[in-house]
Amino acid sequence: MPENPHSKGLRWFITVFAVYASTCLIFGWVRAPLFLGVGEDGWPAPSLGMMIYLLYMTALPVALWCLIAYALACRMPGNWGMRMTVVFLLLMLTAIELDHAWYGMSGHHATWREARLFLSEDWKLHYGIRSTDESWFMQRMSLHIIGLCGVFVAARLGTMWERGQRCFDTPFRRAIALVAALFFFDILLAGYEVSRGSDQWQAVADANPLRINSADRLSARLFSYGTEHDADLDAANRAFSQATQDATQPHNESTAKFHDASAHRNSQYNVVIVTIEGLNARLIDSTTMPFWTQLDARSMSLRSHYSTGNVTEYGVLGVLYGAPPDFYRGTLTVPWRRQLSFDKQAPQHGSPYIDQFNQHGYHTRLISWELSSWANLGVYLRNFNQPPFETSDDWKSLPVLKQEMAAPGPHLVYMHYNGTHFPYDHGKQYDRFAPEVASNYSYASWRMRQEAAAITNRYRNCLLELDMWLQTLAESVDMQNTIIVLTGDHGEEFFENGRLGHASTLSEPQIHTVALIYVPGESPRVITAVTSHADLMPTIMDLLDWPQPVAPFGHILTGEVKNAAAIVAMGNRPNPPNRWAAIAGGYKTVLSEGDGDTLRIVQLRDTDDKRVTYTSDPTRWKSSFAAAAQLQLHLRAAAQTIHMADIRAAMPR
Repeated sequence: MPENPHSKGLRWFITVFAVYASTCLIFGWVRAPLFLGVGEDGWPAPSLGMMIYLLYMTALPVALWCLIAYALACRMPGNWGMRMTVVFLLLMLTAIELDHAWYGMSGHHATWREARLFLSEDWKLHYGIRSTDESWFMQRMSLHIIGLCGVFVAARLGTMWERGQRCFDTPFRRAIALVAALFFFDILLAGYEVSRGSDQWQAVADANPLRINSADRLSARLFSYGTEHDADLDAANRAFSQATQDATQPHNESTAKFHDASAHRNSQYNVVIVTIEGLNARLIDSTTMPFWTQLDARSMSLRSHYSTGNVTEYGVLGVLYGAPPDFYRGTLTVPWRRQLSFDKQAPQHGSPYIDQFNQHGYHTRLISWELSSWANLGVYLRNFNQPPFETSDDWKSLPVLKQEMAAPGPHLVYMHYNGTHFPYDHGKQYDRFAPEVASNYSYASWRMRQEAAAITNRYRNCLLELDMWLQTLAESVDMQNTIIVLTGDHGEEFFENGRLGHASTLSEPQIHTVALIYVPGESPRVITAVTSHADLMPTIMDLLDWPQPVAPFGHILTGEVKNAAAIVAMGNRPNPPNRWAAIAGGYKTVLSEGDGDTLRIVQLRDTDDKRVTYTSDPTRWKSSFAAAAQLQLHLRAAAQTIHMADIRAAMPR
């Protein structure tokens, strides 16, 4: 076809933009894994040759996408190709900046499901986005607009450079074929390096929003197929399959065996359960949280405690339901204007444990930060028998708690404290640990890892405020007649593995937290065995000398803790979890959904998140595989229950 007369200017514009985008990638979006790996992430300083190749593999996708853009734009009539290219590139830069901000906090690129969740919720409240972040984003986009203007000026100058036209003498088809071949070779090389355990190559590839990350992972799997690592996982999965079969056989001892409660216990104790947003166990000490430390010394202290998930909704549901949050359906449970008909789910009734309190004449109430609107958790909190009180200020919940506990009759109160959530805002009177980042600090900054100590100090100051809040809470209740349960909804990572926050991995800092159970008149006790959110409600039932409303998934902690294990779900909004970790015996088995209702082991780690092989010592995985087998049987039973409910709903009445 004849050449568009505007193709010359378009070629220069896209070429100069490729240089501009490559510069943004190298010194902005991919800067951290390229240049800041020495230290927190533990990568050695790369050789000059390796650094050159890492820069090359960063910029190569820009060339490919720019050639594709040119192939489409040059076929548009008149000057429309240039106009549409400018609009497309501006939208692309906008999407990349938003994705980069998300990646900086979560450690993974935003998916369509996360974007859908973001658009359907109160994002300013739940995602910690403030006016300063909006100003930062507008500044970034203003710079990009100026950059595109500079690209346009440079392109116009290029069209007047006659000798420079020689770089476009190569036929277009040959150029795009060459770049595509180089890109394909680069994916193979990156997959080979990742399969050999080169984390920096994977980090550089993953941080690049213009790379096809799924192709990198597929390449790594191809190179690992048939390797010792792959054979080790196959052996582990065969052992896991056998463990699942063994779990279906009757045993003399069951994990659901009840401990006989002591006769002297009061079956009408008040109960206050508090989950604390993102509680990092490593940072709790007598300096940061003196009241917690004192109460912990008088309580049942759970030192190796795990959440039931790495996100708030999974952790909260694990506490209240005493089970893995496999039943969670997130935004699919609540109609909203963009919801598809096949997404709709039947409403949830509520926790059977709260029903048990209701049946025993308790006033049950949610007094909390605004929890019901977060990830549609209100759908699962329907059976409290008193009207909820929710506030955006944690301190405003305490007078309501005091008033509630002063009313006649026994009470169950569930509270969620949000003050320790990102971006870690706290009162000015708690500025003890310094230096700390400013209150308007942009957590999307490329200097974030360099500010790790100051960010951690800001969180520690949040813990100071939390400790005072907990002390005020204790003064609001009758400690002689109240069971108090305190725990984190999940953990919070502070660069222990190079990340900040939670919801991104099943690493120890994100899923391991701490818990205590204060029981009036009970002797203090330290439990070092693995415990879980799924153990808390069954233990409370036993402390009150009540029957268990359902067969406990977890363990009752009032007696000797046997078969200690924890099951943790990986965030998968807005769908049910599809990735799990089974922790027992000092080892972590990571599982993912396979075909049908079968789980498959995808990683074997210790509790320091280091890779461990199965075949080197199969016996050490016995307890972890047994916990994973219990999870698999639980998921199969739940799937069968849902299937039967669907059949009954479809039957004509």
